[in-house]
Amino acid sequence: MSPRNCVRCNLPVEKNAASYELFEGMHWLCFHLEFEHNADPDTPCADPTCPWWHIQVFRQKLVELGADPEKVIDEAIANRYCS
Repeated sequence: MSPRNCVRCNLPVEKNAASYELFEGMHWLCFHLEFEHNADPDTPCADPTCPWWHIQVFRQKLVELGADPEKVIDEAIANRYCS
């Protein structure tokens, strides 16, 4: 069976295809942004599953641990394309 398309963005739902009906025919992220995200889509919301909130938490922890989040990203990009 080929992937069904998301009703919000029209791209194939692959990773969470088993939850297609649960997420009302959308990717989990599209569902979150459509129905749960009560803030600017580019900023974290109060939902503990919000990916932008997770990123904010991880960035803060990196700083607490003495790492520069931008350098961590730069290293990850370099490693991704050098592998």
